[in-house]
Amino acid sequence: MIEIREGRLGLGVYAARPIDAGALIVIGHPRPSTAGRTRHSVQIDHDVHAIFGQPIESFNHSCDPNCGILLPRDGGSAEVHAMRAIAEGEELTFDYESFEDDIQHMPGPCLCGSRGCRGKLRGYGALPADRREAYGIYVAEYLREADPRTAAVELDTSAV
Repeated sequence: MIEIREGRLGLGVYAARPIDAGALIVIGHPRPSTAGRTRHSVQIDHDVHAIFGQPIESFNHSCDPNCGILLPRDGGSAEVHAMRAIAEGEELTFDYESFEDDIQHMPGPCLCGSRGCRGKLRGYGALPADRREAYGIYVAEYLREADPRTAAVELDTSAV
């Protein structure tokens, strides 16, 4: 269903065949990041980062992503789902601001190239309200619980 290969930003994850909207793409099993926040870690709770390894660590950022990642704060398995239909050969991307409260490893301008590019990645606090709402369950659980605008979003994957 997917392949990891070189792209315009280095390694990336690409669709090896068309992927339907809502499809489960990959399940990742976390291990704690002993270094805390790193370039390849994913924030799963306040001050808690996890390493999921391949292929999750090769998903690049986009301000208009085609994938979302379900991140339970208890450190359970993460699930990557297609948020829309994805064409064969298309790069699979997340919005890093949907799970990181402070993005430190990308200090320069955003290079995603999407029409809706926000220009610079800062963290969840800079994620526009319409994006938070659109991502729904794909905003990390710890961030949804702390944000009164998204606290009502339930982690119900039965509809995904």
